[in-house]
Amino acid sequence: MKVQPLVSIMGPTGIGKTNLAFGLFDKIDLEIISVDSVQIYKHLNIGSGKPTKNLLSKYPHKLVNILEPTESYSAARFNREAMKEILLASKNKKLPLLVGGTMLYFKSLLGGLSAMPETDPLIREKLKEVAKKEGWQSMHKRLKEVDPVSGLRIHPHDTQRILRALEVFESSKKTLTDWHKENKKMVHHNLQDYKLYQFAIEIEDRELHKQIITDRFNSMIQEGLIEEVERLLNLRGMNKDAVSMRSIGYRQICEFLDDKISFDEMVFKGVSATKQLAKRQMTWLRSWKNIIWLKNDPNTMASIVLERVLNDI
Repeated sequence: MKVQPLVSIMGPTGIGKTNLAFGLFDKIDLEIISVDSVQIYKHLNIGSGKPTKNLLSKYPHKLVNILEPTESYSAARFNREAMKEILLASKNKKLPLLVGGTMLYFKSLLGGLSAMPETDPLIREKLKEVAKKEGWQSMHKRLKEVDPVSGLRIHPHDTQRILRALEVFESSKKTLTDWHKENKKMVHHNLQDYKLYQFAIEIEDRELHKQIITDRFNSMIQEGLIEEVERLLNLRGMNKDAVSMRSIGYRQICEFLDDKISFDEMVFKGVSATKQLAKRQMTWLRSWKNIIWLKNDPNTMASIVLERVLNDI
């Protein structure tokens, strides 16, 4: 039986992953499956670096524009939906191609996801109410009491992760740390029939990449990112505390619109946060096993990927 290939294209933000996916799409019958925690949202177009409507028409992406900006998403849900798209692509004789920069999603799918409880809306709302009354410092203190390991690992200002850790404990009476220990070696069995080809695009000139990030953020502002955020905040049921609005760029613009920071501070903070994201992504990738590193050459990358994959099939 022929091996079932599954290809992933990883790399830091602004490195050219999407263009490589387009180049591969032009050469072989494949299904692009997005691995991006911001592009999942409808209407978050400019700040997410989402391909334009015309490009998405020419190069369809699965798991893009699947969620309202008021909704929440999880690695567990991504895992299920990505697996469904992978199996469907293979059934249709297409090469499944995972492309993106959300390393947690890649880890959950390719490395195995802890079988933790799903989000419980009732418990979550109850915890949010307590947080409003007592403050997040008190919630973090509570987390350190029930789960000291997570309490040390999770930053006191990381309200989303504090909430999730407490929610897991409230719903299962087991700490997040206990869940991680129990499921450390869990691997997604549906992938056992696939041969994984995990490519990552290398940063060859760090200073140049930092400049690309700076220019890219400024271009997003010129293209109307501030106006995009204003439109989003006018949607029914939308507010600045939504998970989608905590994404890089969107969060800083919300602060600017609230007159908390100046325009120049907003740009500086947005660029700095993007650079930090790229650094974290590279840290993840440096520790990743079985990575095939690609030199960032748009003229040769697609051919190198295809040669590697097709030769093994």
